[in-house]
Amino acid sequence: MREWWSKLIAMARGRRTIHDDLAEEIQSNLELAAEDRIAHGQSAEEARLAARRNLGNATLIRERASDAWSFVKFETFLQDLRYGLRGIRRSPAYSLVVILTLALAIGANTAIFSVVNSVLLKPLPYPDSERLVRLGESSPTAQGFSITWGNFRAWQKYNRSFEDMAGFEWNHFTLTGREQPLLITAMEVGHGFLNLLGAKPLLGRTFTAEEDHAGAVRTAVLDYGFWSTKMAADASVLGTTLDLDGLTYRVIGVLPPGFKFNGSVTVDLYVPIGVFKSDAAPRGAHGSMRILARLRPSVTLSAARTDLDRIMQRLAQEDPGTESDHRSEGEYLLNDKTEGIRPTLWILMGAVGFILLIACSNVANLVLARSAARSREVAIRTAIGAGRIRLVRQVLTENLLIASIGGALGLALGFWALRALILMAPTGIPRLDEVSLDLRALLFTAAVTILTGLLVGFAPVFTAGKVDLATSLNAGGRSGTDTKRERSFRNVLVVAEITVTLVLAFGSGVLLRSLIVAQNSSPGFVPEHLLSLELVLPDSSYKDRQSVQNFFGSLEQGLRSLPGVQSVGTVFCPPPAGDCSDWWYSILGGPVPAKSDVPLSYFNYVDPDYFGTMGIALTEGRGFGTSDRAGSPAVAIVNEVVARRWFPKASAVGHLIKLGGPYMPGPTIEIVGVTANVRQEGFGTESGPEIYQPFAQHPQRGMAVMIRTAGDPNALISAVRRLVVSLDHNLPIQRVASMEDRLAATLERRKFTTLLLAIFAGLALSLSAVGVYGLLSYWVMAREEEIAIRQALGASRARILAWAAASAARLVAGGIVLGLLAAWPASSWLKSLVFGISPHDTAMMIAAASVVIGIAALSAAIPLARAIRVDAARKLQRA
Repeated sequence: MREWWSKLIAMARGRRTIHDDLAEEIQSNLELAAEDRIAHGQSAEEARLAARRNLGNATLIRERASDAWSFVKFETFLQDLRYGLRGIRRSPAYSLVVILTLALAIGANTAIFSVVNSVLLKPLPYPDSERLVRLGESSPTAQGFSITWGNFRAWQKYNRSFEDMAGFEWNHFTLTGREQPLLITAMEVGHGFLNLLGAKPLLGRTFTAEEDHAGAVRTAVLDYGFWSTKMAADASVLGTTLDLDGLTYRVIGVLPPGFKFNGSVTVDLYVPIGVFKSDAAPRGAHGSMRILARLRPSVTLSAARTDLDRIMQRLAQEDPGTESDHRSEGEYLLNDKTEGIRPTLWILMGAVGFILLIACSNVANLVLARSAARSREVAIRTAIGAGRIRLVRQVLTENLLIASIGGALGLALGFWALRALILMAPTGIPRLDEVSLDLRALLFTAAVTILTGLLVGFAPVFTAGKVDLATSLNAGGRSGTDTKRERSFRNVLVVAEITVTLVLAFGSGVLLRSLIVAQNSSPGFVPEHLLSLELVLPDSSYKDRQSVQNFFGSLEQGLRSLPGVQSVGTVFCPPPAGDCSDWWYSILGGPVPAKSDVPLSYFNYVDPDYFGTMGIALTEGRGFGTSDRAGSPAVAIVNEVVARRWFPKASAVGHLIKLGGPYMPGPTIEIVGVTANVRQEGFGTESGPEIYQPFAQHPQRGMAVMIRTAGDPNALISAVRRLVVSLDHNLPIQRVASMEDRLAATLERRKFTTLLLAIFAGLALSLSAVGVYGLLSYWVMAREEEIAIRQALGASRARILAWAAASAARLVAGGIVLGLLAAWPASSWLKSLVFGISPHDTAMMIAAASVVIGIAALSAAIPLARAIRVDAARKLQRA
């Protein structure tokens, strides 16, 4: 037997390929033939011609040999493939674990990448969308606010960087003349706006320049959804009229299905913005208009802003005043639309990338363990002539095959996970309706699958030492053992798994604790038993201040008479509506701020009963009263943010506020009270400066009526609707909802992000647990003889357990230390998503480390128990 093995080893060491032998023989024959011809008297020229003919024959031989070799290589590939399939059938448990591990990781990556691709990477569905930008104004104290009509007209006339630009802003109209009034959302747009977006009308046409100026005939273009639902898809709608806020608009077009500008806002129709503007308006008269523009080819946004700033500087010289320090502000339209969700999606993409790394580590560990167990098989194949490249190709083929099966299953899991994500996602995420498994997502999945297969397949190649055939073949029926390099590599993989898992656990823990803090934080008022009713009075029916006040006065009186209503108050901008109106201000008698430091504040308008109805505490001074009416001295109530900024050690009551700051014209108002802070943008946000003024001095057509009830506020909705209809049957209700529901909606996106990251962290913990269990199981199996010898030499079970546990503890400790070091900088990425706590939360870091240690300990329990149950007598007898 030994002689036979020696012959196999000698054959393995002295083998040559047929292809190399053939090439050498051809070259040798050509050289001998040329020498022979010259020796027999042929001229050098004749020898060259003969050599050329022979070279042609030799080339033909080589081509045929090459074809034969290609066929052999293809047959070898098929053989490797068949061998890999047999390997899967022979080791179903191993194959199933590997395939499921890869499928989970690849599926998660596919689902999240599909969202990232559709929301952040895919171009917007507009012509030359990469050149579309949104423009506004900026100042030393603020960025991205509205542009005035005068500045826009100057930009439009003198710029050299844009092909076209058009203004746009949102508005609400009351549609009357039908069965019941409708509050519709409209966009006021410049005549080139729809053309910039490539809108081709389904019916009719879009606006012309003649329709986009003050005094022009009012026209409207309908959105497809509005036309199909509210207009019954009437094909003869062109030329008909709509009564919007008492004014007549002629319908000139209907947009195609699927067209939209902002996915989170449903637009019912479009009207020209120019009919609402006047070229005679002051250059500093801001509203809410922004600009959509398309850059000229090869012009960058930075260069275009420099061009617009040149225009602003020239305007400041011609018309110095409030706009003298204003400059342009802009962002590419895609970035502008996705700004709020971009950090969240990249964090989730990083999380699933970590999961893929953990899965690869687990699979690589399994492959290494299996390779060590197959060392005898490798030795036999090497002995009978298989070269290192041949063996590597075999291993890669097997692992690519398994990875491909895992990738196919992962693609299916990704499809279902993507559907679940879309169903779970909160409203307001831009472009979510465009998310799908498109070609780019499929290519991403294929690339991840192939890369995973290669990384896992090369693991045994990188760690393998030189094969000692004699030792491996003489090992009898026992499996070979792993090398020191393989053991070190597997240890590194497990440490990396624990490191990454700790980072994910810490990140999800920080977001979870932040969510709990946000939910338990006080909004600054009492949201329970509170109903919000929002109305917008059309200016065609309520043309003066008195008619607006009379309507809301009658509405409040009627609401107080309803059973179960305790109090009623009215506000212009209710929480959590956010920034409804802000403006610059300064404190008279205080330090004069520089132009770049003039503070901004929310400005709100409330009636005398608002603070009591909301449960907002008055900390200084008085509230508003009936004496604070039109014609009486202008007064204001400020929140604690304003009071503590300017009067940290004194009372704010009695001081004067100058609206517009020291550099703009504006009225002066007296502070008569201070209230507690209100989270104007909902849970999970900080309170900003807010200045309240009496509704009677500043009546607004769009107001919210807050209704404090004794029981369930939703039970009053029907009665509230009937009361509004009885007061004005042409007035639609914009929104009516309980304040608890409105506040809960502000946490939807935070909950969604936290849930996903927690799921990914749980998946990472599970995979890491499998990795620790697999490594220790193999460690015990490979050292059973050593354990038996230690027992025979007198080592107790406690010493055996301590020895085995120490090996596991070193790996876990290394992963924990590296994880803590990595979690600290990684948590900085969560800063924009965290509220109420530090992203470097020490308590959560300790908790995350404890969870990972606990999971690792549970995973190690079974292998460690197996180590102390080794039967020393039987094991040594068998050896």
